[in-house]
Amino acid sequence: MARSASDSDSGENSPSLGLVTERSATSSTLSLEPTERLEALQKANAELGRKLIEAERTLGNRLNEHDMDLDWMQGRLEELRSGLTSTKREEKELRTKGVRNG
Repeated sequence: MARSASDSDSGENSPSLGLVTERSATSSTLSLEPTERLEALQKANAELGRKLIEAERTLGNRLNEHDMDLDWMQGRLEELRSGLTSTKREEKELRTKGVRNG
């Protein structure tokens, strides 16, 4: 898909899309000395590592919450099914009694 200049400026780095919102430190390190560049890249790499760990932790927490919600919903579904079965049985018994008495 072809992109215009306005496409790249219109929210490409939007946080809601989960994309990186700031420029990489690597682009600004090209003019530095090799040791300074290495230090800057290591610092950027460490920061990305921290962000990765935090994102993994957040996703793990969300997964746990969704699993708990799913367990609760499955239990609730089973309760409702059981209640429905009981209600149908009672209805059938009442109809049977009505036919006998009627």
